[in-house]
Amino acid sequence: MPKEQHVLNIGKRAVVCQDIELKGEIQIGAGGPIIIGQNNIVEENVTILNKLTRTLKQFLLQILNFRLPTALTIGDDNVFEVGCYVEGSKIGSKNIIEAKARILGSTSLGNNCVVGAVCSTKEDENISDNTVIFGDHHNRRIQTASANQLSSLHTRHLDYLREVLPKFNHIRVSGAPESQEVAISRKAIKQTASH
Repeated sequence: MPKEQHVLNIGKRAVVCQDIELKGEIQIGAGGPIIIGQNNIVEENVTILNKLTRTLKQFLLQILNFRLPTALTIGDDNVFEVGCYVEGSKIGSKNIIEAKARILGSTSLGNNCVVGAVCSTKEDENISDNTVIFGDHHNRRIQTASANQLSSLHTRHLDYLREVLPKFNHIRVSGAPESQEVAISRKAIKQTASH
């Protein structure tokens, strides 16, 4: 039985925690059936699926009709928190998908959106820019802060996570041998203990 091959290319300044599962041909930065832009943070136990081509038969029909399979496109500067589940057809930029949130079906998520912890979208909906989904009933509202305020706050949030995540998670440095990865984790633990 041939061994299943996985190709993973990670772009600059991306943070991908080691305890997540990535399968297939995935390029973080450009290309592939799941396209993940730059400067995204993907935490542990996150599931990102491209379910737009659901079966081999559908895939072959697309190819025979000279249509390329639809890629799930994820923009830049997004945060995917612990245990979130993402299907969707398009995720914009500067979004926060909080812990255990779910984006379902072929939903399209705009820019500067927040999907709250344990909240979910409906299947196949278009969510406009600056939407916040929150609460037990998955309520929605539009953020009223200016674009500059949202951008500044989001940038500080990304910088904070980029500083903190390596201290508490096993982070694999792109191209680093396994022994260096362990050394990086131990160094982060020592730095955390000394503070």
